[in-house]
Amino acid sequence: MSETMLIIEAREPLAFPESKPGTQFRKSLPFVPGAVLFGAIGQTLAHTGQFDPDLLRRLRCRNAYPMREGDAWVRPLPATAIHPKGDDQHMRDSLVQRVCWERQRPPALLYTPVDADGRPWESAGQQFYTIRDGKLEKRTVTQRIHTRVAINRRRGTAEDSLLYSFFAINETIPDTTTPTRFIGSLALVDSGDPETWERVKALLRERVRRLGARQTTGIGGVTLDLAPPVQDRKVRERVEALTERFKRQIARYRRLGGSSWEPGDHQVLTVNLISDAILLRDGWLPTHELSADMLRNLTGIETTLLRSFTTTRIVGGWQALWQCPKTTHVAVRYGSLYVFETTHALTDEHYAALERLERDGIGERRAEGFGQIRICDDFHLIDWEGKHGSTEQ
Repeated sequence: MSETMLIIEAREPLAFPESKPGTQFRKSLPFVPGAVLFGAIGQTLAHTGQFDPDLLRRLRCRNAYPMREGDAWVRPLPATAIHPKGDDQHMRDSLVQRVCWERQRPPALLYTPVDADGRPWESAGQQFYTIRDGKLEKRTVTQRIHTRVAINRRRGTAEDSLLYSFFAINETIPDTTTPTRFIGSLALVDSGDPETWERVKALLRERVRRLGARQTTGIGGVTLDLAPPVQDRKVRERVEALTERFKRQIARYRRLGGSSWEPGDHQVLTVNLISDAILLRDGWLPTHELSADMLRNLTGIETTLLRSFTTTRIVGGWQALWQCPKTTHVAVRYGSLYVFETTHALTDEHYAALERLERDGIGERRAEGFGQIRICDDFHLIDWEGKHGSTEQ
């Protein structure tokens, strides 16, 4: 697989509405969807006489999330992220404590976490984060309303008494002149021909100048830059680190009278959704669950699904090239995650299969950015019990 990081810099306001038509007074998505990049590449290929359906099927245009200068990556917060009610600055992860409590049920405890001031913890919601110098930092964008006058398509002039308004992402960070930027990635699976990969990258750099909706109203201008992929922690390291955290928490609950559940020589791992995923059971039935059978079919690893943290939404889309709507699907929202316990110790072949799954994604419409996953997201590996923001190695 060939892969490159993609940095998108806004030159004008950007709009990525969730539905079309009927987007008046609706907020834009706070990130650049992979489907937008996929459509821009397909449209550019068609306009240059190079349209290739097989090439488009092998692309993986991943979502680009808001970044700041120097960020190596930005990802959605997992659904297990919590913060004290009314205070979104102090955040922590509830995954390990909650799953261990549900499996062991120690009689001395109820799982109702509160902070030092007695405030209950609540879900952090759908936000984006990165880790800089060992500390957690959130990333956001701001939006503002734009008002335009409708154009009569027959006469090509302004339509009398007909205005419409929409939200768009600001082209600069508030109170600064720094452009709004997004970071994502682009990959090509089974890339046996280096010339094809270089052609795709050249199209992005030289031809793609506008992204998103409302381009005829003076928004959507962008500059794209490519960068080498970041060097990341191996899947094996992340799985072993998370399993060790589970074992320590299990030991604490056992001292309080918890049951004898323990992974032993097995591993505990999570499959985190970095983008919305369209999952089908038996090849055609919509589902929000990544079952142990589905994971076995994808990787050959025998597991037990311990817990899932999921929400869903309806996704559609618009075919810019053919000017028609895409099929509507039920998708599992980004930030959702699934917790699995293996029934055997993982081998080198199993870890290699997990790495392939992480690169290729799961579910339908992966070329458009759906189904991007991460095994044992870094958020779960932060040492929340020690100094806030330090990470376990």
